Amino acid sequence: MVVNINNVTKRFGTKEVLKKVNLTIPENTVFGFVGANGAGKTTLMKCMLGLLPVTSGTITIAGQPVTFGETKSNAHIGYLPDVPEFYPFYTAREYLQLCAVITVMPKSERKSRIEELLDLVGLSQTKSPIRTYSRGMKQRLGIAQALLNRPKLLICDEPTSALDPVGRAQILSILQAAKSETTVFFSTHILSDAEQICDRVAMLHEGTIIFQDELSALQQQVDHQFVFTFTIPVEQALSILNNLAYSMSIEGESLVVQLSNDDERLQFMRDLTERGLIIQSVNAHKKLLEQVVMEVLK
Repeated sequence: MVVNINNVTKRFGTKEVLKKVNLTIPENTVFGFVGANGAGKTTLMKCMLGLLPVTSGTITIAGQPVTFGETKSNAHIGYLPDVPEFYPFYTAREYLQLCAVITVMPKSERKSRIEELLDLVGLSQTKSPIRTYSRGMKQRLGIAQALLNRPKLLICDEPTSALDPVGRAQILSILQAAKSETTVFFSTHILSDAEQICDRVAMLHEGTIIFQDELSALQQQVDHQFVFTFTIPVEQALSILNNLAYSMSIEGESLVVQLSNDDERLQFMRDLTERGLIIQSVNAHKKLLEQVVMEVLK
């Protein structure tokens, strides 16, 4: 595991922002850290970077314990804050060259690595100074800077917030490509972004991790829904089935039914046959991640 967070609690005065958080992040994955604004996501990331002391618990990154202040673990981390800042008079290439010098990257590696990253983030043909960049371009440059020294972990704080759909798609594509050489840990309150690219996801709710697994496992936490259409109007079909103990609702011209397991699905098909209902089509109802999360939080 690249990251091990054990029983981390963080208090500000009497307010407990993080409550015994446990989190493990495997190598070469895109790991989504999902939660509403104010859930404590940024606080945990600052603790991971050694920018805030934990009240209790431990954090280990790439085998190094994280300590408040100067921490050796940061040598293994690339970080993109939610609003990255740059010297506005530099071009992207000049800025990355400065970063390479500051981080003592061997001179023989600088040019090839910078060109590789500019290609990755789509800025290789951009000659203008950074002050002319859009928000999305700055986010992409921030990712290039964070990846410059080949970190074992890339931490991104809300990298797609305030971007238009095109900008969001570009950032998500870059993060997905980056996992071939690093582990990507990114926080977001935009659940559809996590759904698009994450291998695994953790959900933080009021300072507590309420879920941590593959996205498919999150889907399995709630009842499966199936969408039926019949040879008769859906309202008529529902009235025929109305005395049965299933959770059913009308969606357009279809009947959505919650059927949790194979036995329940088989029984429902028998009920349809006994009542003379002929199925025109049946499909699994794919829920958006937002819908699944709301059901988990109930």
